[in-house]
Amino acid sequence: MQLEVFPNPLVRARGAYPYLVVLQADIAALGRDRIVAFLAARAAIGPVGGRLMPVVEIGGREFVLLMPSLTNVPVTELRNPVGDLKAFRDRIVDAIDWVFLGS
Repeated sequence: MQLEVFPNPLVRARGAYPYLVVLQADIAALGRDRIVAFLAARAAIGPVGGRLMPVVEIGGREFVLLMPSLTNVPVTELRNPVGDLKAFRDRIVDAIDWVFLGS
């Protein structure tokens, strides 16, 4: 499930953040929640740079992974994955390192 992309289960936020990605490692997938970050269309965000908000692709469209929006979501709300971000793993791990370790 790690790095899988799901439609945003929060209907009111889906317009701005259509997807979310599971960041939590499968080995740590205990309990009822998963740690996720929202994805916003790059066109809606504008220019981005640096390591904090990496640009990724889903279905040929660019999205920005919003590391400042880390949250948890009940695993029961994560249905019908639309893809994964395994091809962008290095960028995502780099962003996680930056947020939590400052390196």
